[in-house]
Amino acid sequence: MRLTAGLCPALTEEVLSKLHKSGIRNITDFLLKDVEALATESSVSYKDLQSIRRIIHAHYAAFAVSGDCMLSEVVQTAVVISTGNTNLDSLLGGGLMTGEVMEVCGGWGTGKTSLCVNLAVHAALKLRMNVLYIDPLASINALRLAPVIEALSEDLQVVEQALARIEAVIPSDIWSVFQALELLRQPYFSVRKKDVEQWNVSDSRPVSTIRKTKLVIVDSLPSILMPLLGGRQKQGWGIINELAAVLKSLASEQQAAVVVVNNVVQANFNSVKNRGHNSESNWKPALGRFWAHVPHIRLFLEKDFSSSTPQNSEDGPLTPMDINVSIWKSTRLKSQTTKISIFSAL
Repeated sequence: MRLTAGLCPALTEEVLSKLHKSGIRNITDFLLKDVEALATESSVSYKDLQSIRRIIHAHYAAFAVSGDCMLSEVVQTAVVISTGNTNLDSLLGGGLMTGEVMEVCGGWGTGKTSLCVNLAVHAALKLRMNVLYIDPLASINALRLAPVIEALSEDLQVVEQALARIEAVIPSDIWSVFQALELLRQPYFSVRKKDVEQWNVSDSRPVSTIRKTKLVIVDSLPSILMPLLGGRQKQGWGIINELAAVLKSLASEQQAAVVVVNNVVQANFNSVKNRGHNSESNWKPALGRFWAHVPHIRLFLEKDFSSSTPQNSEDGPLTPMDINVSIWKSTRLKSQTTKISIFSAL
């Protein structure tokens, strides 16, 4: 912020000119400078400088907020979104917490995308929430979502309405991801009239509903971030920090639950022990230390090979999948492990 004449009675054009000659160009420069030293250098009276400083503090300083007020605001605004799975809800302390970023990581074929599909379907079908599904891998479409929805509801109209609440976006690069995340700031969600329950007309033009998006899923991050981190490229780490800031700010400002998918890489025993992960595991999350602090909760998925659940051949490609889910990191929960069963449309 620039210093401007008239901000207070003591800050006249003459005083502002003297401050500029002393190297004071903005408010930050003024506050960082010692008042006595500045009075000597600029020939401005100590009393006037103190008056200017008090006015600046009154205009720009942040007011202190008590912990009780912060807790009260969180309790009043935070919403817990059920995952549709009793064991997973218990592991997460009730479900997905709005205002937080949860990371789902695991090896290939451990059910990361299937879990995200189940979360999106439950929110759209059972909770009637709008879902933004950012899918860089282009692995989600109506043919994959419909069997999961049909397994929970046989009503064709209900299936169509649930599909209309899931907005799938296929970004081509990281900048398309930033653009897709801006959809979360919109106060509406575009659907088609024939998919809205209260409208029974043939017009299929897109219209807007007032319902806000409460669940955002990004599946997956490494597919768009890894190309920026190879070789001598240096801007990739800055982009990761920018993406982290955007995800956290959107989750907090829009009171939405954000779920991101990450891969895992092999880790030696010492690094796993130092990071506080399960010492029996040989894996750690990808994207490195610049991303490690971002998620509020990090889940690690492993396929449960001990289960003898038969595959469902009568329902086409839809099969049950048993997964062991562990908490690797949490800002409010203890490390735990549970087993869940989800639908897989692979």
